[in-house]
Amino acid sequence: MLDLIPDAFAHIDTRFLEPAAGDGNFLVAILERKVAAINEKTHGGSDNWYEFALLRCLASTYGVDINEENVEEARERMMMVIDAAHVLWRKPGTEGFVRAAEAIITTNVVVGDSLNAADQILFVEYTPLEGERFQRVPSELEVPMVDLFYEPPTALPTVHYSELGS
Repeated sequence: MLDLIPDAFAHIDTRFLEPAAGDGNFLVAILERKVAAINEKTHGGSDNWYEFALLRCLASTYGVDINEENVEEARERMMMVIDAAHVLWRKPGTEGFVRAAEAIITTNVVVGDSLNAADQILFVEYTPLEGERFQRVPSELEVPMVDLFYEPPTALPTVHYSELGS
């Protein structure tokens, strides 16, 4: 199915949402294609450019499943893709990188019912900024019923990727 949309993988920040993620088959395939698109010419420029590029791939991949065990397995499988790609880089990983990857997966692959309770699903949109930083904005899958007391999510402080899991 992903072969039908090859242009979607031209940029590592293209956002994907799998509303019925199961144990992560599509999420893993999407992530693998994004990781394969990383290159130093486009994404390089600093000592830790590859780590930041990996996190950008992860930060723009979202999944929801109603089953908590499926979500845990999807997260583990996605983390294995990130770990394997990081090992290929042949540079020691920073502790901040691992914590950041775990933080992103936790906010972007979540337990929820995308059919009957989409208004209760909250993700974090990570927008990459200069200096290996992320702008973070909580984002509802579907805006809940708005009443007098509704407060939309507010942006979180921008942060260097190495501080995401702190």
